[in-house]
Amino acid sequence: MSELEAVSSVRDAPPIWQQWNLISNFGRRDLKAKFKGTWLGWAWSLLVPLASLGIYTLVFSVVFRMAPPELGNGRSGIFALWLFAGLILWSFFSSSINAGIAGLGSSGGMLQKVYFPAYAPVLGAGLAVGVQSVIEVSILLVILLILGNVGWTWLLVPVLLALYIVFCWSVATAISILNVYYRDLAHLVNVALQLLFYVTPILYTIDFVPEVWRGIPIRSIITFSPLADFIILFRNLTYDLTVGDLGAWVSVVVWTLVALGWASWTFHRRGADLGEQL
Repeated sequence: MSELEAVSSVRDAPPIWQQWNLISNFGRRDLKAKFKGTWLGWAWSLLVPLASLGIYTLVFSVVFRMAPPELGNGRSGIFALWLFAGLILWSFFSSSINAGIAGLGSSGGMLQKVYFPAYAPVLGAGLAVGVQSVIEVSILLVILLILGNVGWTWLLVPVLLALYIVFCWSVATAISILNVYYRDLAHLVNVALQLLFYVTPILYTIDFVPEVWRGIPIRSIITFSPLADFIILFRNLTYDLTVGDLGAWVSVVVWTLVALGWASWTFHRRGADLGEQL
């Protein structure tokens, strides 16, 4: 085998499903680093989101008196649960992106010594974030189960979450790779995430948004966001116990495929060898 062929064989990464051990190792590394040296350890994975939930619940249900929708079983709505359902998905999206950028950036030393796919540390970071999200989803479902708010629509939750994971990790991979070349991107992403949080129906229902504001179809703009469709469908399945709108399901599938295509294109065009860039 010639030297050129040897280099090519190293650069042609195996399929992603054959990289699972590498990805899981990066995930374990991030989990250990996240709680290393802390007194409460894993308890922080619950305390931080619960603290955020308590603050938002106090502000929007007590101060602004935001009325939540009724539960799917007909009982009065509980704003904290309705809000928690939205925060879980939002936290996974934003944390996957930020952790992915940091995970790839911190792997520069290893990439300079040995080649591995650029998406491995990004997905490993996303895997670490996913552990906390699984805990949060479990807490939500257990509480809803205790309240008797359970239906056959829960069977569709894994399908929706699988699409959401692919979407989030694809976006995180593309952004993390591009950030290696354009370092300002990480700062722009932080600003965009802050804006996106408030223009996504997390703290409010979509009916709360006017259809038109000063000639701008603001509700249509907000509902065009893939995050809005994912969050609304997740609440439909778990909180409202409805299947949701067919158009929203088509939308999340299309957005997931678009994000996956973007990540694949970015990896093959810009992520082949990042050792020198990092």
